[in-house]
Amino acid sequence: MKFSVWVLTFVCLLFTTIFVFAQDNPQDQTNVVEYIVTADSGNVRSEPGTNSQIVGTVSNGESLLIYDEVPETSGWLRIYRFGGADIDAYIADFLVERAPMRFYPASQEPIATISGRGRDISDVVEIPAGAYRIDAVVSDNAFILQTIVVEGECNDTTVFNELDFNVNRLEISGLFVSSGCSFIFESDNTDGNWEIAIRDILDLSVLNDALELEDGSTISGKGRALTMATSIGEGIWEISATVQDRAFILWARPIGDCEEEAVFNELDFDANTLEMSTVYRVGDGGCIVFWETSNVEGEWELQFENIR
Repeated sequence: MKFSVWVLTFVCLLFTTIFVFAQDNPQDQTNVVEYIVTADSGNVRSEPGTNSQIVGTVSNGESLLIYDEVPETSGWLRIYRFGGADIDAYIADFLVERAPMRFYPASQEPIATISGRGRDISDVVEIPAGAYRIDAVVSDNAFILQTIVVEGECNDTTVFNELDFNVNRLEISGLFVSSGCSFIFESDNTDGNWEIAIRDILDLSVLNDALELEDGSTISGKGRALTMATSIGEGIWEISATVQDRAFILWARPIGDCEEEAVFNELDFDANTLEMSTVYRVGDGGCIVFWETSNVEGEWELQFENIR
């Protein structure tokens, strides 16, 4: 019982998109970025052009490393060592799109991974007391995910309720808090394949590597996201946001002497782009903050300026 009280107290401190990890690149090539195949399937060719030799195929959802360069031939992207080969290959740019930045270290293993298709229910999953991020990849433009408590003093909750008519694939993340319970995860309003990964955001190895926000630091992402840890120093900060959408909510989820608040909660039906700024106060010693976005589908960027 004392442990449960401690966890709830800690979670309250947590709540009284940033740690941006670079896209994985096993060869540390700074000019390579990750792309995701968005078409149902596509051909990979030896040279840029539809008349060149087909050296392989890709399917929806596959990840490719693409050179970050001006294409030699318009409409074609150069793939870094396709299929593990020592030579490069090419793919038409309309078959792929740039992958969103990861907001967690790729080396951090999830405590649980669950997959399904369409409306489905999972096996029972035991989640220890703590705070977690749930990352979901969905081969559809809509997704609802709910938790059903099987055992323990937790509440049923809706983790995701997303719909974006402009895409055929969702990559979303959100916060999930458990006081030590067993759950069933239930999906709805989707026809495609989906997978969720649950990661501990209070892992000390992650918190110790939090990104230190400095004057002029920027964080960018797309749609609903939960960032990883950021370290923000004491003082008064101006947070500015540029959003390629008509709605945007940003929550600060801090550990330490910082304000837990909705930093932005904006909606303008007459606009396609939002620009806004506000003041955020940080107490003595600074704190660790997770940033959570919602009610947004487009790209967004946050900028931090230290006022005093």
